[in-house]
Amino acid sequence: MELKFSKILSSTLKGKNISAIAREIDMPRSMLHDWVKAKRIPSLSNIDFIKRLADYLGLSLEEILIGEDPKQMISSVSFQDDTRQYRISVERIK
Repeated sequence: MELKFSKILSSTLKGKNISAIAREIDMPRSMLHDWVKAKRIPSLSNIDFIKRLADYLGLSLEEILIGEDPKQMISSVSFQDDTRQYRISVERIK
């Protein structure tokens, strides 16, 4: 999630004033900056800030976190073995 979330934020916020956005949605500027630069990833305790940011940008939580249209995603499951991580997604194509 780290890379995708940061890429989504970077592309969505490109050319915008991060400090002004953080101020407008009442979140710490350093948190938003660190998310955009992939210096840290959001945790569940930050869900309120993620939701505010998603609303400000006109995105759903799914779109801002994983970059997928929730209307297309039907189901997704993640699991791991000793050395690898896997994610299986079922999407509606037509």
